[in-house]
Amino acid sequence: MTDLKTQINSQSSNKKVSPPVKKPGSFLGSMNLAVTLLVMLSIASVIGTVLKQGQAPQDYIVQFGPFWADVFNVLGLFNVYGAMWFVLVLIFLLISTSVCVYRNAPTFIKDMKQFSEKLSHTALKHQPNHISFVTQMPLEKQQNYASALLQHNGYKTKTYRREDGSVTVAGLKGSWNRLGYLFTHISIIIICLGALLDSNLLLKYRELTGNLQAETRAVSLDEIDQKSWLSADNLSFRGSINIPEGGDADILFLPYEEGFLVQQLPFKIVNKNFRVEYYDTGMPKSFESDLILIAPELDKPIEATIAVNHPLYYKNYAIYQSSFGDGGTELQLKIHALKSPRTTPLKLETTINRVEPLKTPDGKFNIELNDFKMHNIVPATEEQMAQTGKKMHNNGPTIIFKVRNEQGKAWEYENYIVPSMQEGRLFYMTGVRTLNSEPFRYMFIPADEKRSKERFFQFLALLNNPVESVEIFSRLYPKGENTTDESYQLQQNLLKQLLILFRAKGYEGIKHFIESSIPSEDQEKVTQYYFQQVSFALQTLYLEVLKREGVISGHDNDISDFNKRWFEDALRAISSLSQYGPPMYFEVENFTQIQSTGLQITKSPGKNIVYFGSAMLIIGVFFLFYVRQRRVWVHIKPNDKKANNYETTVAAKDNKNLPETKKEFDTFANKILMFNQQTFDKPATLD
Repeated sequence: MTDLKTQINSQSSNKKVSPPVKKPGSFLGSMNLAVTLLVMLSIASVIGTVLKQGQAPQDYIVQFGPFWADVFNVLGLFNVYGAMWFVLVLIFLLISTSVCVYRNAPTFIKDMKQFSEKLSHTALKHQPNHISFVTQMPLEKQQNYASALLQHNGYKTKTYRREDGSVTVAGLKGSWNRLGYLFTHISIIIICLGALLDSNLLLKYRELTGNLQAETRAVSLDEIDQKSWLSADNLSFRGSINIPEGGDADILFLPYEEGFLVQQLPFKIVNKNFRVEYYDTGMPKSFESDLILIAPELDKPIEATIAVNHPLYYKNYAIYQSSFGDGGTELQLKIHALKSPRTTPLKLETTINRVEPLKTPDGKFNIELNDFKMHNIVPATEEQMAQTGKKMHNNGPTIIFKVRNEQGKAWEYENYIVPSMQEGRLFYMTGVRTLNSEPFRYMFIPADEKRSKERFFQFLALLNNPVESVEIFSRLYPKGENTTDESYQLQQNLLKQLLILFRAKGYEGIKHFIESSIPSEDQEKVTQYYFQQVSFALQTLYLEVLKREGVISGHDNDISDFNKRWFEDALRAISSLSQYGPPMYFEVENFTQIQSTGLQITKSPGKNIVYFGSAMLIIGVFFLFYVRQRRVWVHIKPNDKKANNYETTVAAKDNKNLPETKKEFDTFANKILMFNQQTFDKPATLD
């Protein structure tokens, strides 16, 4: 029989036991899944904090390049909190935490109410802290003293009498520690619910069902498809709108996918006034808007001033001051044709944020007026610091615009309206670039004695008219008696050709002509001669301009040092015109600044839910870390070996193994021990 048992046990031990099949609930409620989801949310939060969200696609292309911008866009990193994978992580975390609470909450609630008074004597002796001794103190007195001592130290007590005559006095303190577990887990559920309530989950559903489509075109509001509109009863949103001074709006734009959605508002916002103050560095010091909110349900419109971190609240809506910009500054422009022999510019009245078509001899162009800046603060030069004593200098207002040809190529310009001081002389700066990633390349137009550009364009117009230039040469330097008509004509043609070359590409153009058409052995000699001739021609035309201005008269060619330096500066500017793009210069004759306020409007019903969940999380963490669940047992048992003697066991358990735990137990146990060593008629003390 014994051999048979041994054989059966041997076979049982050799048999492979398959691991138990885990239920889906076990996986959803597992710690591993919860930690993984929390790590993913942490990573998403870091990305959403470090990487600016909701910017224009072009900005990301400039910053990361086309390849990585496309990769990040596919991963949803430019709108992390609205990405589908982020929403799915929230949903799974909600389910996982709910399953965990469902499985463990009953146990923890039961543990909060359970005194464990029925633990056996053997179990008490296996507690982390315990002591046993024999005493003759009557059982009732020990029981009463133990209960009183526990209650005096803040414990709730419960007494249990066994059939063998023994008594256990159980004490429980800090049962709220278990609330920490419940609060922290339930708070995660609440926060996830609030986050999902404010997410674009419903928008994703509408998109999947074909009822929603982002608008990607730059069109007017009446041309936007109805599938790109959201009604005023949309559950939650966060969007932006720019409202010019004196303007109003009852919609806002929500960035979505690679386009935007139009959100209808149940109220109208009027921008009554906008104010901004700057530091000396040019950074905005403060900006605020005077707003009027008009809604059908309001008896009287709400008037309020908002600033950064001081929003306007209305029902479930919050209106934040987020930015500012140009609201359509009115401009009076002069358009100078840089290749024209005429000096009369074309005049144009327009506003920022408009596109103006323009027909020129060089083709059709669109002028895209993008921005107006009143202040342009840059580090001051040593000369400017010496004059003002400030480290920063204001270069004054500028306009930023693009000139786009029929093929779609665009040149972006930054034109300064007032002249700036450079090396003791005043210049009008104008910058140009063809890519947003490039810095502006600046041309400096010298200002004349009247602080204007009039002399420059008079001089340029004369260079653009070779026929008139030749007539001036003929009048000032007629054919001499010893000069044949043929040689005189050749001289005039040479001057005309040199002026054309210089006007086209500056001195480099003349040099390139010589290298390509003159034998190498004669190039040095011809170069010297040509440069002398073009210098003579340019000086002659410049003197003619000064005579027309009345600066000099007759044959008086004595000009001031200022005018000499102006001539050199003008030649440098003219030489760089070939790199300036389309042959047009836009001069701001006058302007009326109109600013706009940038508002961010949110409807966030889940915000208060998240706040409540966060408060519950803080409370739960407090209970977990600062509330200790402590249990104490005093077990009194009659001694079987000797009459009127009792075996007393004191045991304790703390859910946190802290240094003071042992000290507290020793103090409590010593009081019990000292009480049992007293005479029966001596009163007991609890302190």
